[in-house]
Amino acid sequence: MTPEALIAEARALAGAFPLSGFKHNVAANVGCALVTDSGALHTGVDLVLACGIGFCAEHSAIASMLKTRETRVDLIVAVSDRGTVLPPCGRCRELLAQVDVQNVANTRILVSETEIKTLCDLLPDHWVDR
Repeated sequence: MTPEALIAEARALAGAFPLSGFKHNVAANVGCALVTDSGALHTGVDLVLACGIGFCAEHSAIASMLKTRETRVDLIVAVSDRGTVLPPCGRCRELLAQVDVQNVANTRILVSETEIKTLCDLLPDHWVDR
């Protein structure tokens, strides 16, 4: 899958909507799409809850991937509901590294519409290398 097609997949998911019960609970501020090393596509959205137990869109997409017993991510992107490509936060970077150590050297991450970095670029001197 091309980077442009992956961005389009993530953009299609991003579109915040309120959840009932609490006025600040929202889903899908961010959409995420990833392709595994086998070529499978997985997607997810974030969840923002007033009590702080939400999760990032990358976590949701990675959980979808894990359901199929895959752990290696080839390419991943997160996109805000404004359409902006977002680099992963530190927690998401660490999650990618911990689901498969091979992701540190091999996972490509879209950090903008035109720039791709490896997870290793975003986690230099990662502790799993030691």
